[in-house]
Amino acid sequence: MDDLKDNLLKKYAQGNLASVYLAKYPEHTNAVAWAQDFLSSITKLKDHPDVLWVERTEENEYKVESPGILAVFKFLNYRAFELKKKFIFINDAHLLSTIVSNKLLKVFEELPENFCLFLFAPQDQNLLPTVESRAIKVLLPQDLSGVDYDAPLPTYASAQELVASLKKSEDDYLEEKKFIEEALIKTLKSGNFKECSDTLESLKHYQVSDAFNNSKLARLSLLFK
Repeated sequence: MDDLKDNLLKKYAQGNLASVYLAKYPEHTNAVAWAQDFLSSITKLKDHPDVLWVERTEENEYKVESPGILAVFKFLNYRAFELKKKFIFINDAHLLSTIVSNKLLKVFEELPENFCLFLFAPQDQNLLPTVESRAIKVLLPQDLSGVDYDAPLPTYASAQELVASLKKSEDDYLEEKKFIEEALIKTLKSGNFKECSDTLESLKHYQVSDAFNNSKLARLSLLFK
């Protein structure tokens, strides 16, 4: 059951949707899929003229000249065609540049009453404090339906081998967290109490090591016996 979606749909029906929402999403959750599901309860049209989807192309971050950002300012000039609200969904909002974020602050303050803007960002990523302070924060429900818990995790003979593998990824810190999270879930699903206890103890020391900014190799060595 998606209580958040039901609550927002009720607010939409009553005309009480807020102007700006910051929707954080946990690991394994597809924010765009959630938004499409939310909209499907409002309109059956896949490409509705009252809905604007903003996504990055090949850019590392949104810039003033990014097509999606330019489209936002153009979209604001028109009234709603059919729906009670015109919706703007900005994916990867944590990658808004500082300049774009500051420009959007003015948009937030002057957003017409018939507009509703959603900013989507991973749960562990922050936006500018000034942006976050102007949005109502919500957390999307975690979607684990596509997670294959029986799929084998990559095996590494040592922490050195794991660190070398992580360095090849685009975001090694995120991949490190993902590897640890999936390893913990698999351990918990095994039902082996001693194995779970040992894993949790290792993670406790790993967290302390991370808090003291120890090297990646030193942190991950704690997970290898």
